[in-house]
Amino acid sequence: MPGATENAKVAIEEQVPILNISLGKGDWIAERVHEYGGKVLSTVTNAKHAQSALESGADALMLTGHEAAAHGGDVTSLVLVPCISKRFPEVPLVAAGGFADGRGLAAAISLGADAVAMGSRFAITQESGLAQRMKDIVSNADIDGGSTEADTLYGKHFDGIPARVLRSRESLRLNTKPASLPFVISRAFAAARKMNIPLYKVIPGLLTQFDKMYIIAQFGAATESLMKATVDGNFEEGVQFIGQSQGLIGDIPTVDDLVQRIVLDAIECSKHSNQTFSRGEQ
Repeated sequence: MPGATENAKVAIEEQVPILNISLGKGDWIAERVHEYGGKVLSTVTNAKHAQSALESGADALMLTGHEAAAHGGDVTSLVLVPCISKRFPEVPLVAAGGFADGRGLAAAISLGADAVAMGSRFAITQESGLAQRMKDIVSNADIDGGSTEADTLYGKHFDGIPARVLRSRESLRLNTKPASLPFVISRAFAAARKMNIPLYKVIPGLLTQFDKMYIIAQFGAATESLMKATVDGNFEEGVQFIGQSQGLIGDIPTVDDLVQRIVLDAIECSKHSNQTFSRGEQ
């Protein structure tokens, strides 16, 4: 993706202790991160991706289920987590997609994960940099007019890779059909200029690896729509990545309050599960 290599190099120079990577081979990243004692967490969506990531030097895996915001895979977390846990029992696993409360944390641990990622949930906190209007929209739990678990869209036309976004008129329009080639290229060039990527690095790729570069161009073209929502809070013209777990989000707490709540709820949920199974043994 545009700027990805440069971003990785900066993170390595700063010796970031845990580097999360996805899409493409990360062997060179893992090699350099391991030189200073860091760890690589690789995001995957199936067993084939998981095997490739581990062969490239990943120390742990983030398993992104179908429920997740943005680029989740075809397999739901309920199936993906235990499948990868069974196949790679010694590898630390972080479950992502559909988790937003203590019940989800307890469930993920039961399925074989060692931790959870709750991107959508933590985006809707007081400290989050997400535009306040988007926080207000996502945290509206009303069945009529609010953001429920059913108010997301999953498709590949928005940025070239199957992605889950918040349902809106704009996201519906952009997911109806692929953008035209001239439009995608013009938007991609505009995004490249904003990211200070020379156009001479973009044009050869379009000519020699059109299919791959077209997907990258779509991704770059989507940047403007994402910025409108996440930065400007423009729900009408922007697009917001969000997971189905938005149906579990009904407030905008501080991060500290949220973490304490999640842990306490997970403990209570685990106690309830233990009591349920204990009664069955009597």
